[in-house]
Amino acid sequence: MTIQLASVIVNQIGSCRIALETPGFPALRSELALLGCDISGGAARTVVIEWSESDPQPLHDKLAPYASADQLVILPNQPGSSMLEASVFAAGWRRHPGAVTAFVMAHLEQGRLPEACCYERAPDDYTGILNLRDEASLASIGRWALASERVRAGDRVLLLGDDSSDGRIIVEALSRASAVEVGKQGSDEHDDRSFDLVVAFDPPGTWATNIGHYTRCLKLDGRVILGWPDSSGNGPGNWEALESVLTDEFLIESRFAQPPGQAVPHPVPLADLYRPGWQIAVATMNPIGGEAERETYVHPAFGRSAAPLVNFAGYDNPWLYRTMVQMGERLTDDTKLARLAEYVIKNARPGSADQGAAMAVLGYRVLESRADNAAPVLLGAIDTYYAHGGDEPHVVRWRVSLAFLAGRLAELMGDRESARLWYGRAASDDWKRFSNILATKAIGAAFFVGRLSLAEGNPETAWPWFQRGVDIALEAAGANHLAELGTGEGLLPFYLPELAEVIDMGSQCANALANRHLWARNPGLFWRQVDVKRFGLASWAIDVAKENARLRQMIARAA
Repeated sequence: MTIQLASVIVNQIGSCRIALETPGFPALRSELALLGCDISGGAARTVVIEWSESDPQPLHDKLAPYASADQLVILPNQPGSSMLEASVFAAGWRRHPGAVTAFVMAHLEQGRLPEACCYERAPDDYTGILNLRDEASLASIGRWALASERVRAGDRVLLLGDDSSDGRIIVEALSRASAVEVGKQGSDEHDDRSFDLVVAFDPPGTWATNIGHYTRCLKLDGRVILGWPDSSGNGPGNWEALESVLTDEFLIESRFAQPPGQAVPHPVPLADLYRPGWQIAVATMNPIGGEAERETYVHPAFGRSAAPLVNFAGYDNPWLYRTMVQMGERLTDDTKLARLAEYVIKNARPGSADQGAAMAVLGYRVLESRADNAAPVLLGAIDTYYAHGGDEPHVVRWRVSLAFLAGRLAELMGDRESARLWYGRAASDDWKRFSNILATKAIGAAFFVGRLSLAEGNPETAWPWFQRGVDIALEAAGANHLAELGTGEGLLPFYLPELAEVIDMGSQCANALANRHLWARNPGLFWRQVDVKRFGLASWAIDVAKENARLRQMIARAA
């Protein structure tokens, strides 16, 4: 418990110099020290104390010696929050903006406190929602926390509406935005195509006119988050009116409701009826037609890197990448994501990186849903794409990835010979032309051919394929990685984890070879030595999540 508590504290305030006054948690000192904190108390600007209503010393008096501190963490020994927070705010503190997550806000909504309450020193002239406890202030914080969750790495963000100044503090603390700006109320003086995200909570002006302004100042892969209370005179009269305007330029992803008294907005189906309180919509710009502005494209998170794998000039319409391809950033509505991919497959230049990316996105939707009836058509399209060839790096990326995916789809259909053919193509293609981390597909393909062979009782065919996986991993690991990894601000944070996955997948091929003597004796024992989840781990995790969701639905219906 103390280990977890120390982790929660450091996760919010980082490793720093801390003054501790926690006699009820004697082990906390050691755990914080092991997480890099200086717990000597000397020159500490952060204070961690414990307190309960039964404490003989009033909390205000207990905080008085720490008037020069910048950060405060209180470990409450009580369920309620009113007395504690009233004293903290009166002593000149406000909520730590990095700690107003949906999890924390859900506690406060119910009048409870989290296990570690984090605050920061409020500026002398501060008057805002971060040191208020009324329902409206908590609800406003909850909306900005929701918006922060939708900020992508490197985004330039524009905030509009009441409480935007506090919204900026929260978004900067909770997201990896490159810049967060507060717009002038009622102003449309923003450069065209200059923002990645616009958040507008009940801004002044005519709502339909405002959406036209957001469309102009958003990049072609930008997002908008819009929200109005039912009492507003600035919002649309109903959901249908909003949708009719948004669908001209946007793809609506999700919708949230925030009834009165609720601090955390909750998702509701797009087709649901209008509800009281706040209505919030999340939509992304429709990137179709972005070819005309391809020369202006810069990926906000990777713009400083010269690495070829984040050079999106190989796409006819690079604005598709974040909206359709990039995991964690693309459309969150699976149906609309699939429709966008279908459109691109039909209309993109044959053999282009755009078309290959769309086939991969749609193919994994088919695989996740186990829609084997849709697989033959997609396999035919992949075969045609593969025949186009080409050596542009991003085309090679999708050719290798699609060959691997085609193998999986062929297995889904029960066509093992076709699967073997496609896996062989993926393992033999020029993955190095794109990046050494593309070796994951080549290794995975080699592994799956080995697995197919063992399932058919042909170990003499299987072992060379496992060896092929080891050889590919060693070749990728032995390459010069500096050009792909980058340096300084242009360093790619995902590269080394992906390279580690290359090594890990190669190690599972090595496990298969090292334990080959077990296969003839006990195939189950043999396979228990190999971590098969390492092959397509992301897809495996998605499959498990979907299966869990189906089970929860079954339980709910049964109840």
